[in-house]
Amino acid sequence: MNNKVFVASTLANDPHTEGLHNAGRIARMAGIKTILLEPSVSLDMLCEVIKENQPRYIGLSYRLSPRVACEQLEKTLNYFVNTGLLKNSDDVKISFAGLPETIQILQKRLDLLPLKISLCNSYPNAMDRAVETVDYFEIVEKRNEIIKRIREEIEPIGIKLFDELADEVVARDNYKSVLPLPIPSIKAIESYTRRIEESSIPILRTHFGIPAPGVEPTVEGIKKIAQARVVDELSLGSSDLSQRYYGYPELFLDKKNDGGVPYKTREDLQLLYNASRCGNFPSVKPYCHVSGIVPFVDECISIGLLKGAHQAIPLFWFNELDGRGPATVRDSIREHFAGVKQLVKYGIPVEMNDPNQWSSRHAHDTIIVSSYALISAVMTMCGVRDMVLQMQFNKPKETGDYADLAKMSAGLEMAHRISQYASYPINIYRETRTGIEHLSPDMQKAKWQLARSTFLQMCMHPHVIHVVSYCEANYAARPEDIIDSSKLIRKAIEVYKQNEREISELINVPIIRERKEYLVKESSYLINEIAKFNPRYSPCSLEQLAPLLGNPDVIADSIENKLMSSPGIINQKYKSNYLTKPMKFGMIDLVDNYNNPRVLTEKERLMNKLKYND
Repeated sequence: MNNKVFVASTLANDPHTEGLHNAGRIARMAGIKTILLEPSVSLDMLCEVIKENQPRYIGLSYRLSPRVACEQLEKTLNYFVNTGLLKNSDDVKISFAGLPETIQILQKRLDLLPLKISLCNSYPNAMDRAVETVDYFEIVEKRNEIIKRIREEIEPIGIKLFDELADEVVARDNYKSVLPLPIPSIKAIESYTRRIEESSIPILRTHFGIPAPGVEPTVEGIKKIAQARVVDELSLGSSDLSQRYYGYPELFLDKKNDGGVPYKTREDLQLLYNASRCGNFPSVKPYCHVSGIVPFVDECISIGLLKGAHQAIPLFWFNELDGRGPATVRDSIREHFAGVKQLVKYGIPVEMNDPNQWSSRHAHDTIIVSSYALISAVMTMCGVRDMVLQMQFNKPKETGDYADLAKMSAGLEMAHRISQYASYPINIYRETRTGIEHLSPDMQKAKWQLARSTFLQMCMHPHVIHVVSYCEANYAARPEDIIDSSKLIRKAIEVYKQNEREISELINVPIIRERKEYLVKESSYLINEIAKFNPRYSPCSLEQLAPLLGNPDVIADSIENKLMSSPGIINQKYKSNYLTKPMKFGMIDLVDNYNNPRVLTEKERLMNKLKYND
């Protein structure tokens, strides 16, 4: 196996593919053919692809629990050997990426593994990690050129004041003295929007769910978090099997289960909810399931979940597109529409979290902004009155400060204009968060990054901040991590308010205004083209597009025909061959080539049906 080919796959249905895309991008810079497989691919299929392509480089990844990661890696390597696919004398380089704890465990067990592998170490500095990847691919001739190009991409010019203010937040752990959140009124406990109205700062939410044989560790963790009074809303981080097979505990038997709390029955959910009824009584919402969404919403309501909370439902995802669920994209989209309508029936505020899913797949900024327009059209036509827009900053990690503020401002404008079609007032609530991939495995540096990202988010005047814990580059957050991270974020909010006037002057710049205008223009063109899939289409303003766009078949057509697409989609049926690239200030654009890139418009992409070799 010595072909200039890189075959990469996550193991055991792990949906976290961003690292593989980053490695693949470096391989392509060096002219190495890259094949990225879907998360749901079987070991038989992985072996078939390796056998067919005879790659020099094989990349494997699992970014969930360390114990399961080690088991799945050993299972995969043994499978390679036992099927006769590979042996230690083969001229092939196998690499594995996982959480830092996983890598530490494997470093002590390398001699026990059936095949030689190299481990992807975690570095505090993202540039060091990139250089290691360049060397893994044995890049010699273009090494310096590629490293220089990567450095330009991952270190965009930013707002210097945020660096200084982040120093202030984390210096001598000043944030640890921040007081608990107040106990809300009874009406606020029962209403997400009332809780926002009563809070003097953005309300705080977080994901939490401990991978374990049962729900008991998560129950105890919820009690600790609630009693510490550090968040207003808890989102249950569900295990992968809970998202698929809730209500059918027999289907959990003899299957790998990881990624979060493994609730199986109504009794499990009741225990989790009851644990939150203390402290400041945070509301509890479950992670969205991949099937049976409507009956699951009914079940949650009857238990007490979603009371005083909001709920997130994807538009395009959690199906065959990303390998997280079994449904086709079209069927899944129809179910997501039904799920939104069911939430409307109960008066639950709705978030459709598609923009950050596109960011994970290296979409250019126009796609992200257009995604805000599409989800706003869907929620408007489904009757949502309280719309939550999630804005995930520092994602992808190459994104710069000015690029983020322009992109989020453009997305917000598109949402406001699209939702004006409604005959009733729609409230749009801004929710911000840090992208996990932005955080360093060096915990002290990650604290600084989290504080700095909070200043950037506060520029959008959020109603809600999602607490991403600074530990999450290393492991899933524990109660003490969430408590500490909440204090850090609240200290950053306090420091932001003290410097708000100066920050406002720094962000009132042409860079942001001009980029926002460009993105609104490009996005308007794209969603108008998508609206043409509707047989009732006729030219109209943005404010009249909602009924044309808010249709499940139109949405499905947009992705099946690749109007909504990105290079990071792995499923070949929907994958785009277009190139995207971080440009000046960390703006992610569609380009014609990587070496001497020219930024392309949506009109060029769609009207000329251009495809580019990457």
